Parts: sequence; C-alpha cells; structure tokens
Amino acid sequence: MQTQALTVERVPALWFLLVKKFYQQYYPSGKPNKADPIWVLKEQAAIIAAVRLKQFPNYQLLTAMVTKPALRGKGIGSHLLSGIHGALIEKPCYCFAFSHLATFYQNNGFSVITAGQLPLELQQRFTAYTAQGRQLTPMLYCLNALTSKTKKSVSG
Repeated sequence: MQTQALTVERVPALWFLLVKKFYQQYYPSGKPNKADPIWVLKEQAAIIAAVRLKQFPNYQLLTAMVTKPALRGKGIGSHLLSGIHGALIEKPCYCFAFSHLATFYQNNGFSVITAGQLPLELQQRFTAYTAQGRQLTPMLYCLNALTSKTKKSVSG
C-alpha cells in the first residue's frame, strides 16, 4: 500500500458519527470523545485508521489508536503518527502502549518510561488499567528519540 497517497486529517465535528462507527467496528473499547482531537487516516473517503489525543491542562494522552485489521502491518499506523507529529509535540504526549506494541511506538518516536514518571492522574489510570490485567507499557513521545532514529537510518 502506498502510504504517501493517504490523507491524515483532524476530524471535524460533522464526522464524529463516522469515527464513532469506525471505532465500534474495529475497537469498541476505544470510545471517541468530541472534546478531544481525533485524527484519522483516510483512503479515498474511507477511514482506515484513527487515534485520539485526550487532553489535560499540561499534557495529552495518545489513546484509542486503531488501524483497520486487514491493513495492519503495512505502515498505516506509522504514517498516521508521522502525520500528527505537530500535535504530538504541542505538549508532552504520553501513551499506555499494549506491551506487545511497545516496539512499534518506540519506532515512531515514543520512549519507554516508568509509571512513576507519569503525571499523577495518569499514574492512577495506569495502575487501575494494569490491575485489571492489561499488559501496558508507559511511554512518552520524545522528539529526540525520533531524531536519533532518523539519523541512524540516514547514516546506517
């Protein structure tokens, strides 16, 4: 799939029901919220990936990232994250990555941190989620991690 032909867009309010339907179909626990920016990747008019940036006063939480199952492993998620880089650096951006996806997020600019490095409210959420048995890795978007990855791929 040619990811450069795909369009990353912030969801306007009128699309909210379409995004909600996409989440219901592919990631029912990833509930969209009109109050938070949601970004989608579209192929022609169809949504093929989505992510939400839950907003807090001094930071944000990348959450509910999902790619249409038939298109996973084709660079779609990386293209989406690359397309929202500007939003990710507006203020610190944390992520609770499913542990089996931590490497994916590391390859896209996130660094593994300890739960103790999370803001207090996120520490509490992280503790509650992991107490439910979810295998999660706390992460922070780090421009330096992305820059050093780019330098390695250019020089290596």
